[in-house]
Amino acid sequence: MNSNSKSKVGIAVVLAISLFATGCSAQWISVALADLPVLTQMALNIASLVATLQSGKQISPAEAAAIQNISTEASKDLNLLQALYNEYKANPSANTIQQIENVIGDINQNLPSLLQAAHISNPTLAARITAGVNLILTTVSSFASLIPRRRPQRRGLRGGMLPFLTPRI
Repeated sequence: MNSNSKSKVGIAVVLAISLFATGCSAQWISVALADLPVLTQMALNIASLVATLQSGKQISPAEAAAIQNISTEASKDLNLLQALYNEYKANPSANTIQQIENVIGDINQNLPSLLQAAHISNPTLAARITAGVNLILTTVSSFASLIPRRRPQRRGLRGGMLPFLTPRI
C-alpha cells in the first residue's frame, strides 16, 4: 500500500471514529465543522493528483479538465456546506437544516456524475480520484445521518398540543 493510500485510509478511520463517537448527539455540528476543512483540502488535492503521475504516463487535456472540474465542484459544495453549518451554529433554524440537506443531496448526486463523465483512462489515477470522491461522499453522508430530525407535532383545535389520552377502565 503506498503512502497516498495509507493517508486516505488514516483520514477515513479518524473521520469514522469521530462520527461514531458523537453518535446522534447535539455535537453533530461540531463534528461537521471539524471535518469539513479536511474534506475541502482533500477535494483541492484531487486536482493535484494529475501532477503526481509517474513520468511517462500521459493524461489527455479533457481528462485533466474533468478532474479539475470534480475538484472545483467538490470544493465549492463543501465550502457552501461549511458556511451553512456555521450559519446553523450561530442561528439554528429548520430552514438552514433544509438547505444543508439540499447541499448534501447535490453533493451525492453531482460528484458521482462528474466522476463517471470524466472517463479517466489511467487506472491508477482513476482509482485515486474515485477513492477521494468516495471518501468525501461517505463522510458527507455520515454528517447527514447525524442531523437531528424534527418530529411533527399534532396540534389541537386551538393550536395547542393534543392531550395524551388514557383509556378509562
